[in-house]
Amino acid sequence: MVTAVITAMLVILPRVHYHGSVGTYSIEELLSGVPIPTVCIVGYATNPYIGNLTTGLGRVGVPYTVTIGISNQSIVRCSILVISSDWLENLGNRYRGVIINAMQRGLPMVAVGPDAGNSLLMVVGNFITSKAALIVGIPTGNGKQLRPELPVNVVALGIAVIPIRNATRYPTIWEVYVNTPLTNITYIVLSIWKNHNNALIKTNLPLYALVPSLAMNTAKALFQQSGSSLSVNIQGFNYVGYVGWYATNTYDWYGNLAGQQALRVDFYYTTANNYYFFLNLVKHDITGFNPHDLSPPFTPCQANEAINGYTSIWPGQVLFDSAPTGASSNQVTISYQIGVGSGVYVAVSETITQGSVDWNYLSFPAEGQDELTWTFNNPSTETTYTLVPADIFQLNPNLSGGYPPLYETINSTALFGNFFGCFNSPSPISVTVDVYPTSVAVISTNT
Repeated sequence: MVTAVITAMLVILPRVHYHGSVGTYSIEELLSGVPIPTVCIVGYATNPYIGNLTTGLGRVGVPYTVTIGISNQSIVRCSILVISSDWLENLGNRYRGVIINAMQRGLPMVAVGPDAGNSLLMVVGNFITSKAALIVGIPTGNGKQLRPELPVNVVALGIAVIPIRNATRYPTIWEVYVNTPLTNITYIVLSIWKNHNNALIKTNLPLYALVPSLAMNTAKALFQQSGSSLSVNIQGFNYVGYVGWYATNTYDWYGNLAGQQALRVDFYYTTANNYYFFLNLVKHDITGFNPHDLSPPFTPCQANEAINGYTSIWPGQVLFDSAPTGASSNQVTISYQIGVGSGVYVAVSETITQGSVDWNYLSFPAEGQDELTWTFNNPSTETTYTLVPADIFQLNPNLSGGYPPLYETINSTALFGNFFGCFNSPSPISVTVDVYPTSVAVISTNT
């Protein structure tokens, strides 16, 4: 089983596509609506994959070159780089710097041939691990860790990263072809080219950007007024890292943006009395929009955050504390403090500046689960509300699973409406992570 590991990323794009066979498009249809690429082929002319590819590209008039050597200068003329697995095994290490430079420039990369996936990962694996927002691996069997690797029956692997200014990791697309006949190699390469172009188009759709310098054309949530004033004070915990932002949108009847939720989770760690403690600080942004069409303005109705620590599977992962708890109505101020002892705590104070909120907390300690539901009273449109609940998990090494990493899933939902009622929901956000004392890795996301 192949598992995708998605680390903190700025833009959600298509993740991993697995193919046992090619699709139903013709090659001519794959070239429709995208620029005609210049395909740079690296490998030996006698390789049957290269022979089939050059024949197929020639039939549809796609320009290509074949070479056994590349440089930073020569790849400037390439739209997509196709490399045979035997060349990667023989010469890949010699040209590693050029290949990684090409990926950093956003050049789609395709490895073809027997065990194509691992032949490319052996060359660019360190770059993928440190810079790609998506890593593919195989579970080691203990349920918590992965080994970066692909099955040997992968005959074509396409990887494209999309460089974004100021991003620490790049949105990444993987195309994995398993047991596909080499006669379909032209289709595979042009399909990867089409998917890459479609992904570039998606970077201009409504996104939740982290900083203004990203200059996303319709990152509307970035520019909304704030509906809450927030103060967070953390003492005694070591910062581990974060995942997010992840965002999902909902639209009105005319296809215009009506509401957006965005999720980020910051993780902190400490140890005491031979236990490990992990703090989750959830930031859940909720924004309703005025679509400026015939639809009435949308405002948030409800939001929800739920954490699953899988205590029923790993008894050593104990839900230690959560906040805010209980139930409350018509609150403008939300304040809480949770911790694991003297001097080790997080204190959060928030003032709702537009309207007020109700909340209701539920916990299921035996399952390691808790859930917080918020209801908005008199909210404003074009206003971003930030909800910041927190919880702490204790890992007890005397019980099964009571050792790092903490394996957990964080979920969020939102509901928007207008005077017609509350009826409009973006798709839920779900992220599953392994949290270590010094790092966090995303096992999977659903948005």
